[in-house]
Order: sequence, then structure tokens, then C-alpha cells
Amino acid sequence: MNAWGNEGDDAMGPSVSLYKYIFKPPPNICMTKECLRSAANLALSIDKTAHPCDDFYQYMCGNWPKNHPRPDEYISFDWFSDQETRVYAAVRDFLEADDPNLYKKPKPVQQTKIMYEACMDVKTLEERGLEPVMKMLDEIGLPHFPTIINATAEDLNNYTFDWVDAVIKIKKKLGMDVLVGFDIFFDSNNFTNDKILIGAPEVTHPFPSMYGNVIFKRNKKRRYSDILKSIAPLQTPNIERQVPTKKEDEEEKEKTEKFYVELMKYFIEEESKVRNFSKLLNDRFLEVANIYNDLNEDMNDMMSYNETDETEPYETEDYTVDQIQNITDLIVAQTNGTTIPIWKRYFEGIFTVKDEKLDFAKEKISINQLDLEYLCLMAAYVSKTPPIQLELYIWMKVIEVLTADTTQTLYQLFLKIYPTDIVAARSLRCANAVNDMLGMAVAYAIAEPDFISVVKPKIQVMLKNLKGALAQLIGKTKWMDDNTKLKSYRKIIEMKTLIGFPDWLLEEGQLESYYKGIEVNKKTHLENMISIAQMEIKAKMDDYRQTRPNIWYIDPTVVNAYHVFATNTITVPMVILQYPFYDLGLDSLNYGSLGTIIGHEITHGFDNLGRLYDKDGYSKNWWSNETVDSYQNATECLVKQYSSFNIPELGKNIDGHRTLGENIADNGAIRQAFTAFERHLRRTEPEAKLPGFEEFSPQQMFFMSYGNLWCGISTNNSLKASLEDEHSPLKFRVKGSLQNIEHFARTWNCPPESPMNPTKKCVIF
Repeated sequence: MNAWGNEGDDAMGPSVSLYKYIFKPPPNICMTKECLRSAANLALSIDKTAHPCDDFYQYMCGNWPKNHPRPDEYISFDWFSDQETRVYAAVRDFLEADDPNLYKKPKPVQQTKIMYEACMDVKTLEERGLEPVMKMLDEIGLPHFPTIINATAEDLNNYTFDWVDAVIKIKKKLGMDVLVGFDIFFDSNNFTNDKILIGAPEVTHPFPSMYGNVIFKRNKKRRYSDILKSIAPLQTPNIERQVPTKKEDEEEKEKTEKFYVELMKYFIEEESKVRNFSKLLNDRFLEVANIYNDLNEDMNDMMSYNETDETEPYETEDYTVDQIQNITDLIVAQTNGTTIPIWKRYFEGIFTVKDEKLDFAKEKISINQLDLEYLCLMAAYVSKTPPIQLELYIWMKVIEVLTADTTQTLYQLFLKIYPTDIVAARSLRCANAVNDMLGMAVAYAIAEPDFISVVKPKIQVMLKNLKGALAQLIGKTKWMDDNTKLKSYRKIIEMKTLIGFPDWLLEEGQLESYYKGIEVNKKTHLENMISIAQMEIKAKMDDYRQTRPNIWYIDPTVVNAYHVFATNTITVPMVILQYPFYDLGLDSLNYGSLGTIIGHEITHGFDNLGRLYDKDGYSKNWWSNETVDSYQNATECLVKQYSSFNIPELGKNIDGHRTLGENIADNGAIRQAFTAFERHLRRTEPEAKLPGFEEFSPQQMFFMSYGNLWCGISTNNSLKASLEDEHSPLKFRVKGSLQNIEHFARTWNCPPESPMNPTKKCVIF
């Protein structure tokens, strides 16, 4: 008989009475605060009515929702989002605390508090009204309200508008993409080189949103999706995602038209002080709103057409500026549009490198095939769109970004178009805004003083064990030939790890250098964010073709972990290296949680996309053809397994193809972490017991920690969203990976063909 003991409910899990250990704990019981906390967490999460061999997720997580109520602003809630709320609260506490020594700290740390104060100063925001917005419109060269509203028939026919100049200025002054997406990123075929990327707009919202809840972040990069993989999916705002009915479509259109009418009225009222509008003018507002809606719908259709399959690599080809112009001119001519010089003007206007002009007759521009098709469609569409309507489209896009951070009236107006179930406290929204835009400075301020000396060395030991475990597992694979195995060992050895926060962060003067050029003022909230956006785009230009050290693509305060294929690097931010993922009291718990998180990222280097990048991060086929064929046969087992998992709330199955990369990483992680932990056990003293869990072995505690890691609450909305996500729903991340590891069935004495111990197991590594 194993840990189940006798039959009955109490035998199906721990009976925890922690108080009995307080005064006279047995010598082999861990009574540290970390162990007591972990014991309480596990005891409160476990569902004793479930059997671990039937449904391990229900067994470990059945009671988790009772003790972790989902905040209304979250569509789903798990340990990652729970930790995110703690980070927001910690950041807010730091920003609000009086610090007599603040003047001694780096300037960017001081600026975080100034930026927070400006965000919280609603009185000044109201007093300033649209002043900062109008100022930015002037700098961009846009009118204070759309010309089309008061346009005569002659204006409609003869109006001229330089849209190329406008989108250049918007990118340089706001870091925002309109009509054209622009970026600079390293070349995955040669990391020492940068490449210029253009295509569909990517950064459409350069500032963190203030629309009601704290979980809207600045735009994430679709183009990076194949080279930057994370352990947890990005949080989704609490807005239902489903295909609308015709009636809902009409209602949505009516709602957006009303929104744009009210928005235009507000600007005219502020500019002209007119408060009452004639029926004729009201009708004109509605007509203009209709025009914009149609323009926006057309552009969205073009961008939707451009969406790439994230299970495929984001591959690009290089073009000269003249080649791009010739290609788009050809499509414009075929649609009977008027060709104009676009791309030479665009690049020369937007791109300066430390006052050095580039020769765009020779410079190569990288474009994905779908992005090139978008640019052709966009150029043809713009060539046939009246300039006065183009001005309207661009004006609206800019206004949508700038105005929500001004008056309360506009803020409430935006809430009607971006509905949420609850409006989070402004203090949390402002803390999120500061953290999102000055994340490195916030990390400096809240970093634990003993992290480098105490925590980081322990993580490095765990990392070494995990890498060794993966090498051991690869050595045992039968589908990989010996030469590919040797190259895989080399990739593991060369894999870099960024732990906690950048090494330079605490060095004197480095934080100031990182944020060089930003200006913040306690009375200018919008301008503060604009200053940071301008700094970021300028730094990107200045760093073009510059030698770079190990780069952090996320801030240390982001609750996630990442693998960047093109640099063969994994990143584990400092907020992951603490409870509830680490510092759990026992090594079995730490390996079951953080060990599998890190193992997940390491395994990504060998998933269906990661395998296309070698030890140096270059995109190349370094596996033999025989190994590739065998690998694809092996992964087909995972595709079939996960595709058989049904989500009963939706009556739909998981897409095993879409989730393949993440499923490979999950399955590799659990085997890798368990192998590393067992090796660690053999080298150390017998592990102490968790109070209330004395009957469980270290191996069982490992799996319990892993199961608890993925506890969470899923709503129907989040489950619908998960159908489009690369990650499987929480329950199936646990079920799928544990069904495939024989150590789990052996540890828990699961009978053959029990739900958690099927005969057929899908094993990649």
C-alpha cells in the first residue's frame, strides 16, 4: 500500500493539522515558514474526493478556486495572474511610499514616482483637457478635428494630404504604426546583424491602456512569436471572444458609430466652444463616423488577411527600396490607382542612425510574404481613397491612442467601446502604466537585496541539473541519430540563461544610460509616456548594427519566462523566482514548480520551431533528414493525443497541431525536471517531510507541486480564447504531460489503463 493508506475520503489525500507540530515537531518535519506556507497551500487546494489516478488535476486543484477568487477584471485566473496582482500591488506600494533616500537613487527610479504622481493627478488632467493632444496633433501635422466634417464639395474633390509624412511623424513621435508597420530586429540568420522589417502595423497602441482594467498591455509583437516562446499565455482582457451574429454585428456597428460621433463632437466643442449642434451637423457627424467605420473595416480586413500561422516560422526575404516600390506600383497600376513615391521617402524620413544617412539604394529591407501582400493591398487601397478620408482615418487612429489619458469624460466614453466587467482602481492602473513603461527602473527599486548572493546561485545549480537531465534524455532517444545528438548537446551547453534581472542593472550609471533622454514631469502625464515612446524608438535607431550584449526582451517584473530562439537564450525574470513558483521550502516542490518552468523553456529549443535554430541561434536545418522524419512521426503521437481532449464546456476539442510546440515543451519539462530532481536526491541528504504530508514520498511531492503549478479558474470566455492559443488549457497541460510519463504512474501506483496511465504514451524526450 502506498500513500493512500486505508480506503475512505481521508485516505485520498492529506489530513492536515499543522498546529499539532508547532510546539513539538518531529525531527524530520520541515517547520520553516516556507514549508508551512506550502503545506497550507496544498492542503487548501486538494480535492480529497478525487483520485489522482483518475484525474490528477482535479485532485490537486479541485478546491483551488474556493481560496483564490477570480478578480472580475480577469477572464481567467491562475498562479501566474495571481502573482501578477501581487506584483502590481508591490509596485504600487513602492510608488506610494515615502522614501527619504529617494534623491540618492538613480534618476529613472525617481522618475517612476514622478510618472505615477502625474498619472494619479486627475485634477490636472481635467484642467489641461485636450491641450497635450492638440499640441501633438500640431507636431504631427494633423488638424484639431477632421477636415471632412466641414468640407465643401470642392474640398472633397481637391483636398491634398501627405499620408506618408503623417505616418513617419507618428512613428517617430509616438512609436506608433499606422498603415505601415516598422521595426528593427536582429537577423535570425546572423545575430550580429540587424535587419529592418516592414509590413502590417504592429504597434497600434504604444501606451499601456487605461481602459478599465489593469491587464491591457502595450502591443506584443506578432513577428516575434516564432522566436520568443513563453511558459504562460498572455492574459486576455475580460471581453468575450466569439463570432458575432448579424444582429450583434449591426449593434456593434451602431455602438461604434455613436462613439465616434461623440468623440468628434467633444473635439469640436473644446476647439470652438460650441455646445449645441444643428440637426444638419449631427447628420454630418454620423455620415463621417460611417465613412471611418468603413475605412477601418477595410483596413482590418487587410490586416486579418495578413495574420500568420504562429505554428510556422516567420520567414522573410530581403528587398531594396526600389524593388518594394516597383512591386507595390505594379499592384496599384493593376487596380487603376495612381502611383506615388512611397518607400524611399518613408525610409529616409523615419530612419536616422546617429545623424548618419543610410544609402537606401543598397540597404536591404526584410519582408515576410504575407506582409508584402498586405503592403501591396494597402498601397492600392490608399491610392484610390480620397485624401480627405485618409486624413480622417489617421486622425482617428491617433486620437484613440492619445485621448483616454486625458479627461474623465473621454475616459468614460472609451469605456463604452472597450467594455469591462469592473473598473480597477486607478492606483493599480497607474502602477501598471509605470511598470510597463519604466520596467527596468521599477525592477531596480523592488529587487531583493540578497538576490545576487543567495537566490541566483541556487537557480544556476538547478539550471545545470536541468540541462544535464535533458542531455541524458536526448542520449536515450531512439529517433535521433548520433551526429544530431552531438549537435544537440552542444546547443544545450551553449544555451544562455538570463536570471532575475540584467547584470548591469545595479551597476552605477547603467540605469541612467538605459533611459537616457526621457523627461517626465508631475503635471504632464501624456507627455511623460510620449517621451518614453520617443526614447525607445530613438534607441532602436541608434543601436542599429551596434554590438549588443545579452539583451532582455522583457522586463524583470513580467510574470512569465521566455525562450528566444534566435539567440539561444532563456529568460527567467525575478518575479518568477519567488513564491508561488520558488522558495517553497523543499527541493521536491521547487523542482516540481520552477524546475518545470525552466525545463519548459529549455525544451522549446528542440520543439517544432526551436529545432530550426542552431546553437548560435541561426535559422538552419542542422538535423539529419532521417532524424527530422522520425521526429515528425513521434510528434504526431502528441498531436493525436491532445486533439482527443474535449473541452466539455464548449463541446470542442483542443487543436493538437496549434498547441504542438507548447505540448512538446510541457512534456519535455516534466521528464527533464523529474530526472534532474532524482539525480539531485541521490546527491543530498534525505528530504524532510512537509507537515501534514508525512506519508508522501519526495517523488509524490514533486508531482503534487507540478499539478498545483497549473491550478486556476477558467471561464467559458477564457476557454473560447484558449482554442486560438498555442497553450493547451490548464487541465490538459497537466493531464497530457502526466499521462505520458511512466514515473508518474509508478509513483502513484496507477493501474494500467487507468485514466492517468494509458498504455500508449507519447515520448519525445
